[in-house]
Amino acid sequence: MNAETTRYLELLEQRIALLASLSQAFLAARADVVSFDLDGLETRIADQERLCVEIRSLDVSVDRLRFQCAARLSVSPDKSATETPDHDNRPLRETLDRLHTAQVRVKQQNDAHQILLQRSRRTVSALLNSYHSFALTYSNPSSGRASAGESF
Repeated sequence: MNAETTRYLELLEQRIALLASLSQAFLAARADVVSFDLDGLETRIADQERLCVEIRSLDVSVDRLRFQCAARLSVSPDKSATETPDHDNRPLRETLDRLHTAQVRVKQQNDAHQILLQRSRRTVSALLNSYHSFALTYSNPSSGRASAGESF
């Protein structure tokens, strides 16, 4: 394995680690939504944004090396290294399989998170509509009593 392939594997490992962190951020954000922890949710959103920026910047290097390694390994850059018969590519195949698994997991969690946020938005809208419909019936009692009923 040459230096470019080794560097490519290192970058893929970094991407897998970042995807795992993003996956954890989605799980933590889901817990924050369920527990109505808005500060925690804002922190998780900031974490997600930071991780996505890191992944995007890493992808530039990964894409560049992917084309270089594909040329050396006689693989089309659009095809997986798992399609090559060379047994020396086993670490690359295994890493690409783990990367694919991590990407699928993040996609599933992203979809679940999106559904949770959509349902939460509908719930909040329903609660606000209910609140507004009873706002005149149930006015703030402290504002009326303080001005009319109390004498100190």
